[in-house]
Amino acid sequence: MARNVYFSNNVKSEQDLYEDLVIESIGIYGQDLYYIPRTIIAKDLILNEDVISKFTNSFKIEMYIESVDGFEGDGKLISKFGLEIRDQVNLLVSRRRWNTLVGRYLPDLSNRPREGDLIYFPMAFSLFEIRFVEDKKPFYQLGYIPTYKIVCELFEYSNQDISTGIDEVDDVQRVLSEVHRAYISFAAATIHDIDDMLVITLPSGITGMTKLLHYEQTSEGLLASFSTLSFNDGKVYDLVIGTTFTGMNGAISTISRVIGLGDRFMAEPADPDTVLFNNDAFAQNASFENAANDILDFSETNPFGE
Repeated sequence: MARNVYFSNNVKSEQDLYEDLVIESIGIYGQDLYYIPRTIIAKDLILNEDVISKFTNSFKIEMYIESVDGFEGDGKLISKFGLEIRDQVNLLVSRRRWNTLVGRYLPDLSNRPREGDLIYFPMAFSLFEIRFVEDKKPFYQLGYIPTYKIVCELFEYSNQDISTGIDEVDDVQRVLSEVHRAYISFAAATIHDIDDMLVITLPSGITGMTKLLHYEQTSEGLLASFSTLSFNDGKVYDLVIGTTFTGMNGAISTISRVIGLGDRFMAEPADPDTVLFNNDAFAQNASFENAANDILDFSETNPFGE
């Protein structure tokens, strides 16, 4: 027997009422979160992954936290690589509110949340990355789906440029960034401002952008720390002696020396790992390389070396 033709599940007025009730419920029982879209600067077309990306915008929007019993996922794991925290959280957001507050402002006019974007959870002071967006649940009640279900996992920072205007989020880069460090000198009295965006000009003429994160006056000169390097041609380059930086205030500086794994005999501090990896108290990269130099012969007289 065919269904009754006198009843319909696709009445627009009922769908609108249904969505209004969902929006009101999320407004009452939900939380104000921040949606942070990812901007891909350089993409690996072979592996289909972003090589360099940045986060420079944030949008406040209410979402319902579906994981009422706490974070889900694998939780805390101790492996041979150390402690890993794999907390997950499931969120619900209204489609209409998404399009109004976020979607229409994105460069590609995305009509749904995107995998790879971030969500800041102020209540837990945590930053989550979107892993999957479910757009078929609940399954066509009244012939319409008013929400997106967003599956998020705790974000693992990997040197992205973060400048959202939210201090707690921007601090992630300042604390965890594996920064590029170099001694610089200025052509005039004006110097770069902290958090200033700088134009990079390599001696070869290639240009790019970076952000100044920190200054440190040492006995050997002014040591500056820079965030992720983003070059206009999408390729990856290292800082070299002679590279210039031009700040937004017109200040121009030049690199006189780059901090790298070869700088093992700096007067301060004695441990080379604390010089190279000041953001990681457990790093032993330089220590391992120093120990390897006593075991492997890399001189020109060694036919198997470099």
